[in-house]
Amino acid sequence: RKRAGGVFGAVYKFAVFMNLGIQAFRYAAEPFFFSNAQDKNSPKLFAQVNHFFVIACCLVWLSISINLDILKYIIGENFWSGLSIVPVLLLAYLFLGMYYNFSVWFKLTDKTHYGTLITIIGAVITVAGNYFLIPIAGFMGSAIAAVACYAAMAAICFALGQKYYPIPYWMSRDIGYIVFTGALIRLISKVELDNQWLATGFHTLIIMAFVALIYWIEKKNLTRSTHSEF
Repeated sequence: RKRAGGVFGAVYKFAVFMNLGIQAFRYAAEPFFFSNAQDKNSPKLFAQVNHFFVIACCLVWLSISINLDILKYIIGENFWSGLSIVPVLLLAYLFLGMYYNFSVWFKLTDKTHYGTLITIIGAVITVAGNYFLIPIAGFMGSAIAAVACYAAMAAICFALGQKYYPIPYWMSRDIGYIVFTGALIRLISKVELDNQWLATGFHTLIIMAFVALIYWIEKKNLTRSTHSEF
């Protein structure tokens, strides 16, 4: 059990990159949300912020997940057995970031008690998930419990927010990007290249193609945002 905890702690370091970015975004975004709350266009603006946040997180998720073959050398070989949970942990933090974005409604409407309630629900899901899944799936069970916790918190917060402070989030697109990125990571993980230089070059091309695709899809929205107050 002690060794398992050590492996989890070692591979968790890779997920910290996403977590640090989300926390930095959170501290910068909250003052922005409050300063723009009275603007009549603020709901659309908040939806746009979340949309590009999801895209940025998907890029980080993809970049780290498909480059674990080289990033793994940051940690000791004894911990490589836990690398499979890294993409799952990154997805968990993506949902946590979405929760932070969705939580703006209860802060602006002074209904912060909902935040406490949602956090308690998340804690219950985490404890139950770890209890039931770790004996079955080990490291992966704990990672799945984290995804379930943060996804549930984001979903509940979104649903309540649409009732008390409706924001036209681009959920179909956002979920589409998440599903597409997850499928791409899964697909790339099936491609085995023995030559590290070839593998790294291939992964770099995938990331570049992903960025180009996003730019092509979002070109109009990017142009529109540069002409907005945001």
